[in-house]
Amino acid sequence: MKVVLIPCGPTEWHDEGRLLGRVEVPLTAQGEQRCDQWRAALAAQSIRKIFHSPDDLASRTAGLIGNPLGIPTKPLEELCEVDVGLWAGLTEKEMKTRYATAHRELCEAPLNVRPPSGEKLSDAVARLQTCLKKRVKPNGKSTIALVLRPFSFAVARCALQGEGFSSVWEAARSVSDPVVVECDGVPACSRSS
Repeated sequence: MKVVLIPCGPTEWHDEGRLLGRVEVPLTAQGEQRCDQWRAALAAQSIRKIFHSPDDLASRTAGLIGNPLGIPTKPLEELCEVDVGLWAGLTEKEMKTRYATAHRELCEAPLNVRPPSGEKLSDAVARLQTCLKKRVKPNGKSTIALVLRPFSFAVARCALQGEGFSSVWEAARSVSDPVVVECDGVPACSRSS
């Protein structure tokens, strides 16, 4: 089966290189245009359903892609973005300056990190893996899509592709376009490195 991972449409914070976390930031006009481009590119994927996190940004992105194509969308609480706590809104440079040790660990061993007032990354990975196992397995050969914010997108991509999570921070910072992942029916979610 195929799983299409769709990032939330771009916002001003994306353009400024700020860590989005769970903060509600609206799509820019360019973000809406980007969703239109993605929709055109994804029309041939025969997506049966789009699942998304329940926040406004993911809901808006899912609607812009799914509604014109007649694809039903459904919010799932388990797909919420990783809660980055006090890191929300910071650029990487600001993180390196204010949280040097945590930033270094985020780059080297991300699952050991808990952002100040946020969610431990290993807990977020477990939450997202459980959701993926539940959603991917029962859908058989149908193609589904997931609209996710950057950290959750990176975690889902690593899990579905059977990769470890050591590069999840780098992957989260480079999310820019949808990715189609071929799965054997159950995500390879057993690695936690």
